[in-house]
Amino acid sequence: MTELTPIAAGHLVSVMGQASLMAIAPGTAVLSLDGALPVEHLYVGDRLITRHGARALTAIDKIVLPVGTAIVRLTKNALGGRPERDLWLPATQRILIRDWRAQALYGQKQACVPVGQLADGEYIRIETLTEAMTAFALHFGRPEMFQADGLELASADGLMVAA
Repeated sequence: MTELTPIAAGHLVSVMGQASLMAIAPGTAVLSLDGALPVEHLYVGDRLITRHGARALTAIDKIVLPVGTAIVRLTKNALGGRPERDLWLPATQRILIRDWRAQALYGQKQACVPVGQLADGEYIRIETLTEAMTAFALHFGRPEMFQADGLELASADGLMVAA
């Protein structure tokens, strides 16, 4: 596991040039071939369940999020029975939605969006960190959607764009 302080990994650069932090909190249960495991118990080479089947982790970055980082607190069942427990994610962490929200907000059957865009102020709330916290960025060597606490989240792998 690579330790990075402060945020230096787990960032993707969007087409608009803004950095997007892709990471999950300690204690988040990630679905692997060995069952649901807390993210801090994962190792490079572990095979996680993704939209493309079982994929091996190629890197895990441990990131310290500084005070003032925008996070989103999701309450249990805030997204139609998901997540499976209360949790927090960086506001820029991309999440796959495949319910009425995707159609109503984006005009599509499914959409991969920053979780902060789903904030409703009650069940999904944007906050800022009042103390530094650790998060984990998962890499597969290519962009993947993995299962964590019942949510489908984007990996920290950047998209490859041909020049």
